[in-house]
Amino acid sequence: MRKIKLLLLITLTLYVQEILAYEGVIIVLEAPLLKEAELSSKVLQFLRKGQRVYVPRDSFNDDSIPDYYKTFDRAGNVAYIPSKYVKVIFEETNEDVMPITYEGVDPTDYRLEEPIPRTYPFENRSFLRASFSYMMASNSKSAYDYNADFIKQDYHFENGGRLAVTMKAPHDKYDRFYFGVLTMISTTKNTLNFYNGNIASESRDKLRMGPILTYDLFKNEDYRVTFGTGFTFNYLKASIEVANESLSEQRLFSGFSIAPYSSFNFQLNEIIPNTDFVAGVDLSMFLPTSLKPTTAVEVPELWENSATNIDEGFKANVSGFIGLQVKY
Repeated sequence: MRKIKLLLLITLTLYVQEILAYEGVIIVLEAPLLKEAELSSKVLQFLRKGQRVYVPRDSFNDDSIPDYYKTFDRAGNVAYIPSKYVKVIFEETNEDVMPITYEGVDPTDYRLEEPIPRTYPFENRSFLRASFSYMMASNSKSAYDYNADFIKQDYHFENGGRLAVTMKAPHDKYDRFYFGVLTMISTTKNTLNFYNGNIASESRDKLRMGPILTYDLFKNEDYRVTFGTGFTFNYLKASIEVANESLSEQRLFSGFSIAPYSSFNFQLNEIIPNTDFVAGVDLSMFLPTSLKPTTAVEVPELWENSATNIDEGFKANVSGFIGLQVKY
């Protein structure tokens, strides 16, 4: 008989709760039950995602959703829970008033995504990369028009340094897109021997700087294959010295150009901690430009019939590089 009375009491209690309150489901990982209706209040209890709470029906008297719902903790004490953490089950046509999942990043989810970063609990700064490489590029015949026949021309490979500083693109979940700045400095020399006995010694320098965007085409724990593209603004400087047995003069020329480029490189990961080996090639397309003299002619005999400027046409340039990349 007592068991029957207890069963009836429980049934009556649940029925009264059903009449006076809606049922709600926790939609965040861990929702706090607060002593007062404010986040700084004492926490009485935590409810996990999927657990149920009762929300008084009079919470919606004015057809608006309050910031906090009044409810009860496991000891029967009055408690408050943030309404954004609860999906209320109305079982009516207004069921879609509230979302069934939490919108955005769950502020109560303290769990770490797998795999745990190897730098944990310290900040992982491997999304910053800086590579410095030795660069060697193909050279070409002199662009300066001497208007004189020469016996031979000796030219050397263009060589210099290449610095790329990049960072991970925002919102890139797969850690493949990086962008930053590319800087290259290079120099090369040419020597021309003319039939009239003159010898011309050329020295050409380039300073290149511009944006770079890279994408890791393939990567694993051991290595990466990366494609890059961008363009550089170039400062070009040339020094030409013409000499014979009795006379000599040096003249300087300078100018600017733009060069789109594409790049492929291979990276061998972690040859030493936080440092990768990198090797690759750049293909640059130099747009036509003109280098103008910055010094006047003082010995006309050496420059007879020579052009005033150094006019360079469209030119493709292939360079290779090898170096180290630091992740910091």
